[in-house]
Amino acid sequence: MKRKTFRCWALVAALLLASSAGAQSYKVIEKSDKKAPLWYESAESGYIVASAEAVSMEEARLVCLESIKRQILQSVAENIEFSDSHTIKQTTGNDRITEFLDEYTADGSTKAASIPFIKGISLSKVDGSYWEKRKDKKTNVITYCYAVRYPFPASEHRMLVMEFEKRDKEMEALVSGLENMDTVESVEEINQRINKLRPAMDYFFDKTRQQWVNGVADNYRKLPNSITVKGEVIDNTNHRVALWLNGKKIKTGAMPKLTSNCASKLKVTPEGDDLLITFDNEDCLSGEINAVDVAFRLHGKVLKYTFHFEAAQAGKGKKRTRLGY
Repeated sequence: MKRKTFRCWALVAALLLASSAGAQSYKVIEKSDKKAPLWYESAESGYIVASAEAVSMEEARLVCLESIKRQILQSVAENIEFSDSHTIKQTTGNDRITEFLDEYTADGSTKAASIPFIKGISLSKVDGSYWEKRKDKKTNVITYCYAVRYPFPASEHRMLVMEFEKRDKEMEALVSGLENMDTVESVEEINQRINKLRPAMDYFFDKTRQQWVNGVADNYRKLPNSITVKGEVIDNTNHRVALWLNGKKIKTGAMPKLTSNCASKLKVTPEGDDLLITFDNEDCLSGEINAVDVAFRLHGKVLKYTFHFEAAQAGKGKKRTRLGY
């Protein structure tokens, strides 16, 4: 998208003085200066003019501040060169600008938090202000009209455009880098990756990219359902287990709970990607079903695995066998 020439808009509303005194529906009973400044009803290069009328001076000031933020955001967004990746090609740059401004208008405080330069916009930076205390001629209602002249030179505009584009590309790169779930190495990494996606989930303002990042996060949330446990017999008092995800082992810092109908001294020890389970089978009886139940609690769900073994005397001379590996 070609860059457009930088422009600033004056906020046009019924807040401005009428062209003739006879057309005014209010009476000015107090004002900050004898005469309204020249910039009050005009727009000039390098500045933003915002006006607002409210029941209190403070409310009028806050509305002016939001107007400045919105005008700066629009002037920046209209000059953004959005990337054209295959993932988001359904949305054009203009569509994203419209969707962003619509969302900002609907929930300015939330969206403003995702755009760093918005936080730096403050009424302390204005180089001119003017206010009037007005009384409606028919209702006698008192209102306050407040106007500000905010410096916004072309150099700052260019800098903000570059900052916006940089952040936009960083967020897309973040999601692209986390799309491949085959590189997950541990159970704990699943939640870590979802948390890494949150800045992009908060930032993306167009529906297409919102669906993209939310879809990636949802796929990670489903991963625990694909985790399985496989085990290997070492000998009659040692067993090795491991968690598997999509054909490869993954680690976990969460130790499983071990229970048995007869075995004692149950212990689990990490061994690389595996977990070594040791136990004592002296109290187990030959001819009975002797087993150890292994239960992992992963992401709020319990993943169970059971292996069987023989009693101490019956187990002598048994050869090593494999289960599931």
